[in-house]
Amino acid sequence: MRTIAGIIAGLVIGFVVTIIVGIVGVGMTFSVPEGINLSDSREVVDAFGSMPQGAKIALMLAWFAGGLCGALVAKLIARSALAAWIVAALIAAYVVLNTFVLPLPGWMQALSVAAPLIGGLIANHLVGNRAPVPADGEAEVAAYDPADD
Repeated sequence: MRTIAGIIAGLVIGFVVTIIVGIVGVGMTFSVPEGINLSDSREVVDAFGSMPQGAKIALMLAWFAGGLCGALVAKLIARSALAAWIVAALIAAYVVLNTFVLPLPGWMQALSVAAPLIGGLIANHLVGNRAPVPADGEAEVAAYDPADD
């Protein structure tokens, strides 16, 4: 049950972080050109093709941050590397879907898919698989049971 809760919380946090970092990062480095009709999806997608390098890098950093934070939350809750990897992989799958829609250069397609997976790798190494033991020594410590994962 903790694994499912960790995956769900990790996905929510991961996508929220991706959206916030993406909006802030791209918004600081790119403004929509004059005359673009924002209700026409084709014009909006074409505007992505004219983004400067800084905006493209900000977008990749957003995907990295989403993978990192989502996997970190999943592992903190579930204490399982599997939960963290599932979250990172689902965010990477989301990025793959973006690469089919947005006109991105080849280098950005490859690196943007790797970005959330690298975030998941870092998150897995930052958090241990077991809960920390209380320092006072008086608290009862439950034995690790793999069935809880």
